[in-house]
Amino acid sequence: MNYSITGFAYLGTFLSAGFLTYRFFQYWKKEKTIVARLFFYSMAIFSLFFLVTLIPTLFFSQNAFLLKGVVIITAFLESLACAFLGYLIFYLKIPRVSPWIGFSIPLILGITATVLSIIVPFEVFLEQGGAINWGNRGLADYFRNLVYLVTFLPMAFVLFEQFKKSDSPYGRSRALGLGLVFVFVIVITVFDYSIEKIFNLPAVSSDIFQGILSIFLFVFLILTQKQLPKKEEGLPRGHVRRVSK
Repeated sequence: MNYSITGFAYLGTFLSAGFLTYRFFQYWKKEKTIVARLFFYSMAIFSLFFLVTLIPTLFFSQNAFLLKGVVIITAFLESLACAFLGYLIFYLKIPRVSPWIGFSIPLILGITATVLSIIVPFEVFLEQGGAINWGNRGLADYFRNLVYLVTFLPMAFVLFEQFKKSDSPYGRSRALGLGLVFVFVIVITVFDYSIEKIFNLPAVSSDIFQGILSIFLFVFLILTQKQLPKKEEGLPRGHVRRVSK
């Protein structure tokens, strides 16, 4: 087996995503709301995204064919995960417009990136320093970047707005924590898909950056994403909308 620095970076991110998925599952089971349910769906798919990336990068880092498959599969997974966030953005902030429009926008962008990743040739290889170079996928990378920008950025604003409006320490902590998580992910994706390639930085730079942020995120999530209090106080708008199981 050939290990890589990239694999360890994704291991840290997977642990953070896994914890957040578990916490969203708890929120959903207790709150029984559309907001909690869709957050859980989105984060569960992101956890799958990181797992699909983690295993090949950690144990099969010299298998170029397998790594190319990871690029294609994850392009679709991240668009599906972001599609649920797009639905939530319209559901919470633009209730007069069908939330399915918000679902469709990132999904279409992601499918475009997936198709481009299939038809446009690119090379993936393990660099001498132990980092995986995912190659330059041109427009596919920009479309993948857009998937995050059109969902994570608006969702961060929604959560920061809830942080300001919440009257309870629990609600403020939860909204602030999630808002900063979305900001961190935007920073990582912009760095990975754009800055690294524009400035021709070594592939290991994004791995180091991601590894440091994943450690910070894991600690931060433990401190801010706590179990629900007995009373539903200070929850974001939409959390009190009961839905059937």
